[in-house]
Amino acid sequence: MIRILDSFIADKIAAGEVIERPVSAAKELIENSIDAGASSIIVEIRGGGCSYMRITDDGSGISSDEIETAFLRHATSKISSASDLDNIQSLGFRGEALASISAVSRLTIVSRTEGEQVGTKMLMHAGRVISKEKVGANKGTTIIVEDLFYNTPARRKFLKTDAREASLVIELVQQYAICYSKIRFMMINNSQTLFSTSGNGDVNAAVRSLYPDQAHSSLITVSGDSVNGLISHPGSTISSKRGQLFYVNGRLVSSKTLEKALADGYGERVFSGFPVAILFIDVDPFEVDVNIHPAKREILFLHPDDISAKIKAAVSDALDSEISVPRVTTIERDIVKHPADSVSEYSPATELSTDISSVSEQASIHEYLGGLERDTKSEVSSFDLPEDEPESSESTFTDTISISSRDRLFDDMVFKGYIFDTYIITEAGDAVYVIDQHAAHERIFYEKLLSVYKSGEKLSQPILSPILINVSADVYSLRDDIIEALVSFGYDIADFGGGSFIIRGIPSYMSSGEAEEFANSFCSLEQAPGRLNDSVIDKLIMKSCKQAVKGGDCLSEKEIYELISALSECENPYSCPHGRPTFIKITKYEAERAFKRK
Repeated sequence: MIRILDSFIADKIAAGEVIERPVSAAKELIENSIDAGASSIIVEIRGGGCSYMRITDDGSGISSDEIETAFLRHATSKISSASDLDNIQSLGFRGEALASISAVSRLTIVSRTEGEQVGTKMLMHAGRVISKEKVGANKGTTIIVEDLFYNTPARRKFLKTDAREASLVIELVQQYAICYSKIRFMMINNSQTLFSTSGNGDVNAAVRSLYPDQAHSSLITVSGDSVNGLISHPGSTISSKRGQLFYVNGRLVSSKTLEKALADGYGERVFSGFPVAILFIDVDPFEVDVNIHPAKREILFLHPDDISAKIKAAVSDALDSEISVPRVTTIERDIVKHPADSVSEYSPATELSTDISSVSEQASIHEYLGGLERDTKSEVSSFDLPEDEPESSESTFTDTISISSRDRLFDDMVFKGYIFDTYIITEAGDAVYVIDQHAAHERIFYEKLLSVYKSGEKLSQPILSPILINVSADVYSLRDDIIEALVSFGYDIADFGGGSFIIRGIPSYMSSGEAEEFANSFCSLEQAPGRLNDSVIDKLIMKSCKQAVKGGDCLSEKEIYELISALSECENPYSCPHGRPTFIKITKYEAERAFKRK
């Protein structure tokens, strides 16, 4: 028998679509406060937000004669016709939030508009009005939600611990405090104030205050076409995407399109993990559909490729600037520390940035710089000078390196020293640049390979003793594709039968050992990837270039100059293909601070 559900049951079902957990209720109420023009929002929770949640704002408020209407399903002041759905500029618009929250809780609201002398207090249980009275109140709205899901035990039993639920609410408030930095946000958990932002509109200050971890400590400014924000250095990543925040027209959203565009902007610069990104994207409201998800977490773009291209270009341009050069620096924090007895599982950021002054107290400078080598090997191949340029012993450690580049970063560098057969020390102006020769060589090698492959040039040099490459059957089955690809790199290679290839000529910019190692790495696939398209080729080059770096342990002075010259001509001289920095910058001021001179 088909029955029409009564409104009580229907409301609880509808509420379950919008309000999944305490953070869902917090999101809807915070967005209402923002839409009401609040300049201050206080969020207080207890018991993970299930037992108690209070949102107080100083916004426009709800008039006494409309306060009951506000809790009816689909009652809203933000749209009035179907055409308004194509031009949504508010965070809320469907009129479901208050009805859904009140349907599954005991709710109290106190509100007063600017034109009213007194406010109105209304108490509701499970969506039904229990009482309504006049009370003294400040302008704005306070909503208290208690015993969330008390009448829907099936929903409540799937919630996580109070600490975990609380952490989700706290994280949400942080995210809105960044986007709406002109609003003062205060977060209170179990009677402890976790943070309070200034509301002065400084996004950078808000980020430093709310996320005092290393990944957020020195973000790069992004300024592009309809895209602005902050991103981390390629070598400063975290283990998940939770540090990636996307705001479209002020709305916090999840979007695979935006995530991919960000990744494309970083390209091969990231070695592992996920970069931090806080991006504000402005889109014509007619170009975006925000009404595709019950909780409005997901959106659709009318022209996703255009948005992706803008994000990719903005991120790439920011990373290519000199400001993206990693720096060893002291960091002054204006943070409010979290109380020790606050939520135990709440950890928006725990890692602290390295302070060079503390390093100087614990270890000598050479020990510190030595630690920067990470996991690279102490090997690098030499760079051959043109045959008509003789060996020179006239250059000294104070010669000036004048190299032209896109941003003239390498101009007037002075070679000052060489340590651990790994790090090249140069000086320019009031800064010292420490170059990792291994990372630099990987970048040069990678770009040469990629350039030759894409251009189709066949710069091959014959070798006296042919090289034989043996491969497994699954790889050998791709022999035509492999031969075609290696030929495009400058190899003279042919099928030798029986699962083997023979190499009679190698790329002119490789030594015999490098060429053999690269070919072996290229062919030693974990599994046959099918057609070797550009994407697969790119990944293989990244994998192979690191393994191809070998040769003398110590570079001569001539080879150092050649290395720097070749690096300056790279499209991206700032990081190796795996995301590690090729050099770092230490300013004179930072060194003076490290030695307590400032």
